[in-house]
Amino acid sequence: MCGRFGAVKAVALRHVPFEDLGVLEPLLEARGFRIQYVDTPIAGVDDRDVIHSDLVVVLGGPIPASATTTYPFLEAETDALAVRVADGAPTLGICLGAQLMVRALGGQVRPRGPEIGYAPLLLTPAGLDSPLA
Repeated sequence: MCGRFGAVKAVALRHVPFEDLGVLEPLLEARGFRIQYVDTPIAGVDDRDVIHSDLVVVLGGPIPASATTTYPFLEAETDALAVRVADGAPTLGICLGAQLMVRALGGQVRPRGPEIGYAPLLLTPAGLDSPLA
């Protein structure tokens, strides 16, 4: 499998050191992805990594997506994701990552209580016609 510039590149945006791709990492590697972790609180967000990668996975963390004053890197990350999702580029958000994608798409994220574990996923009509169904 080859991307635009050789090997397929997957960037994992990490917010806390104990979050990683978990079971996704060996699956991506088996499909030819070269994985690069970017620790966004330390390294910041390089638009080239976010916008021009073949796949971006935005990982979770115990940070609210709206806490851009306390965590200023979230704003730059959301802005870069907005460009990426507007282009229709493959992007997966997990936990906090999904919240940042909602904000990048112009939506609002409101707390509902503890955000630990899994909750039911409600699909839109477009989602019912997608591979998620």
